[in-house]
Amino acid sequence: MSLDVSWVLSPLLALPGVVRGVVLSRDGLILGGSADVGVETGERAAAMTSSVLGAARALCDGLSNGTEGEVVDIVISAGSGYYYVAPAGDRAAIVVAATGAVNIGSLAYEVQLQVQKLIKALDEASAARVPGVRT
Repeated sequence: MSLDVSWVLSPLLALPGVVRGVVLSRDGLILGGSADVGVETGERAAAMTSSVLGAARALCDGLSNGTEGEVVDIVISAGSGYYYVAPAGDRAAIVVAATGAVNIGSLAYEVQLQVQKLIKALDEASAARVPGVRT
């Protein structure tokens, strides 16, 4: 996918405490990032986030005997703050880094709003590439 969807990060970066973010494809390719995320940093974050999501899916599936649905979000608490990861359907994900001052509940809510917008944008982009398919 060559679609730049960095715009989904703008409302998240406006939240107090959120410092940067990356949007990635499920296979770990960068689809967008905040202005201060360079290509190498973004690609590394995208690859690692893809791995974390894969591990989380495997963990949930394994511990639930295959009855768990999709992973909704992952919150990593670190010394400097939080990393919030949210899958966007089966094709993408959003990851943001925030300081310890962030309101994690507000962040979770806003990320889920942006996830829905990202899913819609990806669906529309896919439909535009397939002749005869419109959403």
